[in-house]
Parts: sequence; C-alpha cells; structure tokens
Amino acid sequence: MRWLPSWSALLLVAVGAVAQELPTDPQTELLRAERARTQSQADAAHLLDLRLRHDLGIGSASDEVDSLYRAEAPVGSEQMARMQQEFNDTAAQRDRLMLEYDKLHKAVEQLLADAEARARQNEERPYVVVPVVGSAQARRELPPTTTTGGTAGTPPPAPAGESAPTLRPADPLGPALAVDPLRAQIHGSLDHARVAQSLFKVGREKVEIAATLRAQGRADLAKEFDDRGRDHLLRALDELAPVVKDKQAPLEAMFCLGRCRELLFRYSERHEGLSLLASARDYQRREQEVRDAFLAITIRDVKKGAAAGGADALGTWGQAAQAAMDHFRWINLHGNYDATARIEALTWPGEKRP
Repeated sequence: MRWLPSWSALLLVAVGAVAQELPTDPQTELLRAERARTQSQADAAHLLDLRLRHDLGIGSASDEVDSLYRAEAPVGSEQMARMQQEFNDTAAQRDRLMLEYDKLHKAVEQLLADAEARARQNEERPYVVVPVVGSAQARRELPPTTTTGGTAGTPPPAPAGESAPTLRPADPLGPALAVDPLRAQIHGSLDHARVAQSLFKVGREKVEIAATLRAQGRADLAKEFDDRGRDHLLRALDELAPVVKDKQAPLEAMFCLGRCRELLFRYSERHEGLSLLASARDYQRREQEVRDAFLAITIRDVKKGAAAGGADALGTWGQAAQAAMDHFRWINLHGNYDATARIEALTWPGEKRP
C-alpha cells in the first residue's frame, strides 16, 4: 500500500466531511472545512514525523506517550458561542479574584507597615505584658550579700593596722526612690475600675513618699514624687471615665473617683496656688467636684429601716463616703493651723539664765 501525501489525505477527508450534509450557509461551511483541513494537515505532518522517528529508531521527541487531540465532531457555531461564553465567564471570575487578591495584598502590606511603625514607636515606650488576675507570677528574690571572709550582710575583718569598714544605715525610701517615672504602657486587664484602683494606690503611695521627703527637708525630690503621683491619679481618672458615667456605677468606683479628686485638689493647693483667697471660684468648684462623688454614694447606699426606730441608715460605702467628706471639710477649715511659732515664742522666767 502506497503512502499518500499529506495534502491528498487531507483533501479526501475535507471532501468527505463536506459531502455528508448539505450546507445551509456556504460561507460558514467553507470556513469550517478550511479549519478541518488545516487541522488534518497538522495531524498528518505529526504522524509522518512519528513514523520517520520510529523507522530510524530515535523514538519520540519526549519520553511520554504522544497523543493527538481530535474533536469527535466538527465545531459548530452554537458550540463555539457556548465555549466563548464559558471563556468570558472564566475571565470575569479571574478578574474578580485578582481584584480581591489585590485588595487583600494591600491590606496585608498596610498591616505590616503599621506593625513596623508601632514597633519603632515602642522602642522608646515598650509595652509590658502582665499576667491576668489569679495566674501564678514568678517572684525573684535577691540572694543575701556575702563578702569574702565575712558572713551575709557583714563586712570582712579588717587587715592588720586598719579599721574595719562600717555599714551605713539603709535609706528607708531607697527602693521607692529607685523607681523611675512611668515609661511603659501595661496590657493586662480590660477592667477599667480595677486598673483605676491600681493607679490610685500607686499615686497615693507617691504622695505619701513626697510628704515624708518634705518632712526630711528634701523639697526638690518631694516635688518630683508629687508630680509622679499626679500623673498616676490623672490616668486613674481617665480609666474611671467610662465607668462613672453610668448612673448605677459601682460604689467602689465612685469612692475611688472622690479620693483621686481629693488628692489632686491637695496637689493644686501645694504646687499650683489653688486657694480660697487667690481664686474663690476655682477653689469652690474643685471643692464641690470632690464632694459630688461622695454625695452620690451617700444618696445611693441607704438601708431602709436599718436604724433604731425604723429610720434609714447609711450602708458601709455610705458611711465611708460621709467620713471622707467630713475629713475633707475639716482639712479645708483647719489644715493650715500651725502652732509651732506660738509654742517657740513662749518664754518663762529664768530661761536665759546661765
């Protein structure tokens, strides 16, 4: 059997395909026959190449089994339109996915940039993560100081001809004075009232240390601790703001609010010139702000018929608030009383005799 040239075989296939049905549109059928002829020519050329490789023993161009795609039937206009619609739908879906990908990619880049910016900012003010309430917290204890030739906390014996070193008494405010101002933001609790209580306790401790330093004549250091206490008290007020705006705010939060305002009132008297003589209006306004927090407690914390004779009585928080108001009023009236000068001016007969 003789091998027909590729173009002859393709021509016979095209003629047979055209002769199977009568064309309804000569131009369409001509284009379809032309596509079929082109495909057949390519298949024939590929088969001829495979045959030559097989005869020469050089194998296929690839190690895999070579296969040809052949359509089961000629592609019509309806099938072509359907395939074109599927292609358009796939392209539209791809465009939507690409838009979503670009959006997410930009969001990720923005988040990474924000994280880097926060990291650079936190290098100056690092964040300190503290354990939540109730969890175990590791405690570090400093080992006792030991010296060569002596016991813990005692100096070594003096060498011959020298005196032994003496230990100076430790400053009772040493640990407190070694504490630096607030430099970190603490992340550990979302309970605003509890955070405010902690800040108030620290601020009150600073104010007490400042009072001790003033009694020792260390006015500059006392002012520094007063400023630190003021910062903590202002932060406590910021934490209390979302809690006390509710009419049914916890009584302990209202009491903490009054105490913070009272300590800030004393700070203004001591360092900002707040006085009844200098500015009566500001003084009375600040004074009323302190009383308002305690008055709100006395109004709410009332026990019906708890007193003798069936009268109303204040509860525990109400009594504490009433005592705080009385103390605040007494200090405002008599806090400046100082009899030192009068006592030192007293003399008696024979005082200056040798």
